[in-house]
Amino acid sequence: MNPTSSILMVGVNWLGDACMTMPALQVFRQRHPQVRITLLTKPPLEALWRLHPAVDDVIPLVPGHAGVWRTAADIRRRDFDRAYIFPNSWRSSLIPFLAGIPHRIGTCGHGRQLLLTEQVSLSERARQGHQQWEYVDILQLDGTTELPAPSMKCSTLSHPLPCPESDTRMIGLIPGAARGVSKQWPEAHYIAAARMLREKSKCRFVIFGTAAERPVCQRIDEALQPDSQSLAGQTSLPQLAAALGTCDTVICNDSGGMHLAAAAGTPVVAIYGLTDARKTGPLGAGHQCIQAADVCVSRDIARNDTAATHALASITPERVAAAALGSLQIP
Repeated sequence: MNPTSSILMVGVNWLGDACMTMPALQVFRQRHPQVRITLLTKPPLEALWRLHPAVDDVIPLVPGHAGVWRTAADIRRRDFDRAYIFPNSWRSSLIPFLAGIPHRIGTCGHGRQLLLTEQVSLSERARQGHQQWEYVDILQLDGTTELPAPSMKCSTLSHPLPCPESDTRMIGLIPGAARGVSKQWPEAHYIAAARMLREKSKCRFVIFGTAAERPVCQRIDEALQPDSQSLAGQTSLPQLAAALGTCDTVICNDSGGMHLAAAAGTPVVAIYGLTDARKTGPLGAGHQCIQAADVCVSRDIARNDTAATHALASITPERVAAAALGSLQIP
């Protein structure tokens, strides 16, 4: 690769998946320090990628069918040498094709073979191991045996949390998940676990979520008063990352918020029902994954899967509280 190449990375669509691409992207930057890296992403994730040190520029995808042509025209003017396409969808490879980028690399499938100039076959490590290794294969990072933790430039960002007292542990709670109840630990379990932690240590709880998750966050907040605060629907993505980074630990579902907290450098206690912690667990050191016992894990869980909700409910508050106490190093 020419040291002065201009590279387009076509990003994934979900927050958690985006965080899982970061380690491979960081290794790519280490190997090619002089290339210019631009990330094409859907608008909700633009702010995330502007926090990442390996990315030089971000292009938000213009929505709609007409947006494909407008985005491709914009990219064509930028004269990219090659494109690495992270998603395995037809549309994600169409834009680099229409933009005339000479080298277009991605995995095969979804009838997009003619849109790619080079098809990547995933290794056994990527198929059987953590999802982050899929992006190592797509970026053709041969010889990579270890990956760094995700990195973001969020230490100087402002956030809406007051500074806690020096002897107070700040504990984040993320009770929601974009995939719905199939990934959501019951709110009553969150409340019970938080109360157990409060009995063991001086704690303050911050509940994070989207505007749509405001009702459940509000109910948990009310149950934990006066030692809690809900920020559901009140933070931008950079503010959320900064606030998560100030927490001592975060208790969460298998969600984008979980991956963001891990990328912000905060140890998480992540709760898994039927989804597989070995495949999509938080990246970096110091995290704990609580997996439901005696279940058949899968990557394809329906939004309202009854078996998934039962599996999550079987994980007791005592088990999660004990893991959080370990994360906080409280006996």
